[in-house]
Amino acid sequence: MLTNAVAPDKLGGLERIVRELAAELVQRGSRVTVLAKRVNDGDPRDETGDDGVVVERYRLASRSSRLFAPMYPIHTARAVRSSVRRAGTAVLHAHFPVPALPLALGRKPYVYSFHAPVYRELLLERHTRYPLARPLQPVAVEGLRRAERLVVRRATRIIVLSEYARSELHLLDPRAAERATLIAGGIDTDRFSPGSGRRDAWSAEAEPLIFTARRLTPRTGVLELLSAMPTILRSLPRARLAIAGAGSSESLLRERVIQLGLAGSVRFVGRISDADLVNSYRTADLVVIPSQALEGFGLTTAEALACGTPVVGTPIGATPELLAGIDAGLVAADATPEGIAAAVVEVLSDSGRVAGIRRKLGEAVASELSWRSVAPRYLEEYRQFSAALARR
Repeated sequence: MLTNAVAPDKLGGLERIVRELAAELVQRGSRVTVLAKRVNDGDPRDETGDDGVVVERYRLASRSSRLFAPMYPIHTARAVRSSVRRAGTAVLHAHFPVPALPLALGRKPYVYSFHAPVYRELLLERHTRYPLARPLQPVAVEGLRRAERLVVRRATRIIVLSEYARSELHLLDPRAAERATLIAGGIDTDRFSPGSGRRDAWSAEAEPLIFTARRLTPRTGVLELLSAMPTILRSLPRARLAIAGAGSSESLLRERVIQLGLAGSVRFVGRISDADLVNSYRTADLVVIPSQALEGFGLTTAEALACGTPVVGTPIGATPELLAGIDAGLVAADATPEGIAAAVVEVLSDSGRVAGIRRKLGEAVASELSWRSVAPRYLEEYRQFSAALARR
């Protein structure tokens, strides 16, 4: 597995999916190595996790360094070439365009998972997560777009996690989109499952308790959710919102809470452990996913549903693919604060409807999205990949 970063070093959706897929494949008898950049200075260069996954980490220049951008692909390419030589005849499965680019340039056969268009993420977040000098912004975005297009064109087999991801892939290369196989991202249903939870004193006073777990950047929609809260509180005056996560927009969001007079109704809980995340899903009356752009699969949505908790989401990315079949009302009419507030109030104002949604969740989601169900489809992709190489 070649990726940008891996859980638990970083806890985004892509990072969790790669780690959990790798762990499930180990359970099924495969030897799996994940190559990723070192995120934290204290992380070892090489280690074997408790799940049996071997992780190899390579070092990059400091993000604050002027050399970070030009040296990033160079350091990555060196690490990829070295790791691939050691891997011998192993199946190569890339999940991110930068570590996949050396494979594409070297015409090395590989499987590629297209999680989301990374060049568009750079375009959306370059002012916050990826600070770039203005003259370099269009050059960096266009360079990454071209690299990503080459990666998908030269992949032997391509996987997408949703039909939305396929539509984004189509913008890069229509032929790649046509030949891509749809395999939804899996979830760890041993952890994310229905069960009793515990509320602290602040949460216990909520009627209802709303929860969201998001990276705090503009495209994840937390600002829009906060802006929806005054309308929600007019209909549900005892509602409270807990926000898990961190990111570049946190100070702006905290200021917005003060501006809207929401200090008693909104709480930022920061980064939380997996155990606390499960507890938060189980104790919430509703999870809200207010995405504004690029929701390639919706791991948070799937995990909340697996815990038996209804989710209201915006009609952005793959979210409707997960929610519409459960209850069409779970998908807001639009991604505005008004649209989010209307959907939240409509769902939470009907306790019978909420109870009916809960009955549909849990085991139903687990049977479709658990790694026990999803991993065999990846193994079949690897078998077809190997068969195609044998025919060459």
